[in-house]
Amino acid sequence: MLDLLAAAVAPDRCLHCRAAARLGAPLCDACRRALPWLGTDGCLRCGLPRACLRRRCPARGAAFSGAWAPLAYEGPARALALAAKEHAARRVAPWLAAAMTARAPAALLAGTEAVVPVPPDPARLRRRGEDHAGLLGAHVARAVGLPCLPLLARARSAPAQHAQDRAGRRRLAAPDVLAPPPATVLLVDDVHTTGATLGAAAGALRAAGARRVVALTALRTLR
Repeated sequence: MLDLLAAAVAPDRCLHCRAAARLGAPLCDACRRALPWLGTDGCLRCGLPRACLRRRCPARGAAFSGAWAPLAYEGPARALALAAKEHAARRVAPWLAAAMTARAPAALLAGTEAVVPVPPDPARLRRRGEDHAGLLGAHVARAVGLPCLPLLARARSAPAQHAQDRAGRRRLAAPDVLAPPPATVLLVDDVHTTGATLGAAAGALRAAGARRVVALTALRTLR
């Protein structure tokens, strides 16, 4: 009853269109229906929602062996990603983690022993005050029944990904590995763009002893 009263007096606002949303929900019903869901019949190597020829797959040389996301980085889903980074991580992370784990291909998760979040950039962590990938990773780990191990860290800040060209993103420094990883790792981040961040993290884990690293993100850019 108290929840219903609170929703009537001061309803939550949709993070995309700012219309009234259900109590605790990140999106209104209309924006939720407009979410760009991705299936599981695309390329499970790079995460794009289409079959890739092996020689032309964007992830053909990546250190991770598979990748998938439930949502395209478009429309209302993009608003969720931006909110998770900047001001509403604790509101959005449980919802995104549920979408990730409920729809994830079984072949991707098979044999994984631990969830490892992609580490935050130090400067952006200080500014935002929240490790959004770490929070997302904790919710994913709880949903799939695996430990969440913060094994990766970045000592120095790097330019924002959107400010770099593809060549600059490929030169992204690998994070530090704080302890030996398990043999099979589920690497978690919010958005998969070029795969450079995921590749650098997966490469560091494999160099430290992991034999297989697969990437699970909330969103995937399609261009």
